Amino acid sequence: MVEQVSYQEFKLSLVEKSWNDFFQKQIKEEYFPDLLSKIEIEYQNHSCCPPKENIFRLFRQISLEQIKVVILGQDPYHQPEIADGIAFSTQKKNYLPPTLNNIFLELSQDLNCLPPNNSDLLPWVKEGALLLNTSLTVRIAQPLSHFELWQVFISSLVDYLKKYNDKLVWVFWGKKAQLIKEEHQISDKYSIVSPHPSPFSAKYGFFGSKPFSKINDLLKKLGKNPINWLVVAR
Repeated sequence: MVEQVSYQEFKLSLVEKSWNDFFQKQIKEEYFPDLLSKIEIEYQNHSCCPPKENIFRLFRQISLEQIKVVILGQDPYHQPEIADGIAFSTQKKNYLPPTLNNIFLELSQDLNCLPPNNSDLLPWVKEGALLLNTSLTVRIAQPLSHFELWQVFISSLVDYLKKYNDKLVWVFWGKKAQLIKEEHQISDKYSIVSPHPSPFSAKYGFFGSKPFSKINDLLKKLGKNPINWLVVAR
């Protein structure tokens, strides 16, 4: 049975224990209780994604020590029953979101393999890829509707990750993610920038950007094992 999440009193049991220090610091900040309160109200008054119990799911599935690459996108999927708390992923059976389809098409070209067809990207997370959106929630059919609510949280998270590990690979997909790169002065040396893989923008530079091989090349330079991107293969 899925644990019901209370956002009026955030519990550290909602995240993997290595994140406790980060979240304890956020709890002490004025913005964080206000954020949780606003999210609570949003879910009460509007249809939102992902399900409440999955808002912080990403932080239950990967420890800080596991992270090798941060891939930053935009919103969760804003159609019903698709977003699952991990950026670009869905657990909806027999459904491949158009954005993820584009990601898989680029992966197949980049790595010269068949496109995967497993839309649950948790295996990538377990490999060390923090699949993060610039907003952890969204109203159904209203993209960017919660973007401003999450700005301070995401900014605090990026700062924390930079200080925790200065040898991360960073990937910024889309303009919102690229703003994060600029604001936090993340070095070009270990970062990859391209348009978002959505159907609206992928053709303007995401296709052909070869992010998967580039990520692994950078990881090798950092003395780390590469990501097994084919772990979600057919």
